[in-house]
Amino acid sequence: MKRLSFFIISGLIVLSSCEHPTNPDQLINNKASLPASFKLSDLHQKVITSFINNRDSTMSILYGNKQAGIIAGKDVRSGVPGASFTLVTWHQQNDPHWFGARIPGELIYVETLHTDTAEDKIIDYQKYSGKNLVKLADTAGRSSRIHFILSQNPSIIP
Repeated sequence: MKRLSFFIISGLIVLSSCEHPTNPDQLINNKASLPASFKLSDLHQKVITSFINNRDSTMSILYGNKQAGIIAGKDVRSGVPGASFTLVTWHQQNDPHWFGARIPGELIYVETLHTDTAEDKIIDYQKYSGKNLVKLADTAGRSSRIHFILSQNPSIIP
């Protein structure tokens, strides 16, 4: 009888200590989501590369269309007309579901870069800041940012 009581009490303790499954809606990282008004999916871009800046605690993903994938990491003078890049940068935060992992947090900025469809010239560089992606009129360091985006080597995907 003592054994039966012990097993019943042990079973109740184990069952009461189980955590309820997490709601799937809580697994979505809304803090890192781009606003719907930006419509990144309408640009039909794919991931070219991603990188982390540990000094600034940021992480970024560089997206680009097919033409951008061809010239990524190469000298812009040997580029392909009609390339379109989008660089999205977030603050890093700890992943609450995986110990030691870092995931995107607050959106810092989005940079877009487009080359001329007729020539290899940069015709449009824009920088948007914050969660609402407010367009910045002053784009100080524009040429260094363009060079940085164009110099990113694409990730090798098997």
